[in-house]
Amino acid sequence: TTTPDASLGTWFCPGGSTVDGPATAGLELINLGSSEVEVGLQVVRDDEVAPASQVLVLAPQSRTPVQLTESALDAEWVGAIVETPGPDVLVEQTFEGATGTDRTPCATATSDQLFVTDGATRELSDGETMTLLLLNPFQEDAVIDVEFTADVGFDSIEAVVVPAQRLTAIDVTAEVTVASDIRASLIVRSGRIAANRIQVRDAETERGLAVSSLVQSGGAVAALSSVRSDLGVSDRVVVTNPSLDAAAEVDLEIVTDGTFTRDPIELTVRPGRSVVVDVSSESRLAELGHFGFIARSLTGTPVAVGLERAAGLDAEVAPGLAGMAASDAAATSWAVPMSGAGSTIVLMNPSATAIATVEVAAVSEAGVSTVTTFELGPQRWRLLDELDLGDDRPVITVDASAPVMVAREVEGLTSRQLSTAIIVDGALALTQVE
Repeated sequence: TTTPDASLGTWFCPGGSTVDGPATAGLELINLGSSEVEVGLQVVRDDEVAPASQVLVLAPQSRTPVQLTESALDAEWVGAIVETPGPDVLVEQTFEGATGTDRTPCATATSDQLFVTDGATRELSDGETMTLLLLNPFQEDAVIDVEFTADVGFDSIEAVVVPAQRLTAIDVTAEVTVASDIRASLIVRSGRIAANRIQVRDAETERGLAVSSLVQSGGAVAALSSVRSDLGVSDRVVVTNPSLDAAAEVDLEIVTDGTFTRDPIELTVRPGRSVVVDVSSESRLAELGHFGFIARSLTGTPVAVGLERAAGLDAEVAPGLAGMAASDAAATSWAVPMSGAGSTIVLMNPSATAIATVEVAAVSEAGVSTVTTFELGPQRWRLLDELDLGDDRPVITVDASAPVMVAREVEGLTSRQLSTAIIVDGALALTQVE
C-alpha cells in the first residue's frame, strides 16, 4: 500500500541530500506509547560505504530528531531503514533546502512498480530540478527500467541498478531537459524498492521544495483528502493509466462538508497516458474552496493519482510547492505529527453508508488530552484548522468508529507542506470500503 502503516514495523526512508544538496534529509522518530522503546536505525548511502547501524532509545510520548547527514558527511545522498517494535512508533522524513522545507512519512512497503505523477525540469527559466531517489533495503541488487513521458517527448533508461542496501539517484533534469510537465513509470525487473521524488522550483514568481513518496502499484480506488480551489493556490490532480492495453474510465467524486454537492468529474484515460485536472479552471469547483476527491476507476483498470500544489510569491497565502500521492486505504486509527503554527488536519469519510464517530486527541510529553469529538457522515469531509494545542508540538491521534482518511497541511511563512497521515490500526483498502 502507498499509505504508511505503523503496524508493519519497518520504515523505508529514501531520504534526500546531504548538507550541500537541494533537500538536506533528517528523520523524526515519534513514540506515542507510555513506555520507553528501542528502535534500530540503518543509515543508507549512495556510495559504496556500508550502512551504519545503531540502536536509539525513545522516551515515552516523545519526538526525537535524527540528523542523517552526521553519519554520511562524504556521501551525496542519504536515507534510512528503521525497525520499530510496533504501531506506537512513527517515522517521518524532514527536509531543508535553499528553496523551502518539507516533511513526509517514510514508506512502510516496497513495490515492483512505482509512478511519478508530476514534475518539471525547466532549470534555466524557472529553476526547476527533479531528482528520483531509489532505496533498495534488501540483500540483493534491484534492477529498474524507467520510462519518462513529458511535454517534450518520451525517454527511457534501462537496467538502472540499485545495489543492495543502497540508494541510487536519477537526475531527471539531466535526462529529460526543459520539460514543464513530466511523469515517470518505474518497473522493477528484479527486487523491490521505495522511492522519493525531490522537486525544486526557484523562479522569480514561484519558489519551493516538494518531496513526496512515489505512488506504488496504482489501484482501482484512491483518494485525495485535501484539494483546494482557493484564490492564490494552484492545484493539479494527475490521473495516470499505467496499462498499455486498456483505457480507464475514472470518476473523480467530489467530497465536501455537505454545504455543496457536485456531480463527479468524468475522465477517460487512454492506455499509457495521463489526464491533468487543473482545479482552478474547473468552474464547478470554484466556490468549494477546500474539499476531497475519490478517484474511482469504473472499468477496474488500476490508476496512479497524485496532487501538486503551488502558490506564487505574490499570493495572499503561504508561497511554496507541495505534493502528495493519493491514499489507497482508510483506517480507524491515525496519527498526525503536527509541525507548529499553520498545521491543519483534514478528515474524509469515504464510505457511502457508514457514519463515523471521531475522537481527536493530542499526545505530548505532558500526556494525552482529548481535543474534540464529532460525527462524520457518509462521504463527508471536515477541516480541523483552529485546534487549541498550546505551545507544544503534539502528535494528533484520530480514532473513528468506521474507517476514515486523514491528511495534514502546513502553511509556513515561506513554504507549505502536504502529506497523508500515518495509519496506526484498522487499515482497510479503499476497494473494500462500502
